[in-house]
Amino acid sequence: MLWAPPSRAFLTLLAGFVVAWTVVWIFMGIWTKHEVQTLRQLSNTVIQSGGAVQQTGDALQGLRSIPFVGGDVARIGRQVSVAGVNARRSGRSSRTAVDNLASLLGVAIALVPTIPMIALLVVTWRLARPRTQPA
Repeated sequence: MLWAPPSRAFLTLLAGFVVAWTVVWIFMGIWTKHEVQTLRQLSNTVIQSGGAVQQTGDALQGLRSIPFVGGDVARIGRQVSVAGVNARRSGRSSRTAVDNLASLLGVAIALVPTIPMIALLVVTWRLARPRTQPA
């Protein structure tokens, strides 16, 4: 036999290291998810601003009865209202995208570094197990 199986002390040390490594990276994944979700505030601001723009456009459309300029003001009001609706739709869409990205990044950051370490621990344990010799 060219190599000796790992000692119990080495396996205990390796297991402790893998547990600590896994805990740290799971914490990093949770923290990353939380930080990315703070970007939702920008989406919420776009939604609120879009609502204000839409209300402004609706108010402008109400001025259509003004002689000579009412038609032009109403036309611009419709365009402003449409811009507000589009901003609100975009804000809701980006909020959903931020939520999805936060979850995906959180899981990826937690799992990508931990899976190889856990695999290393499992392989080391299997190599350390005494094997039975065929008779």
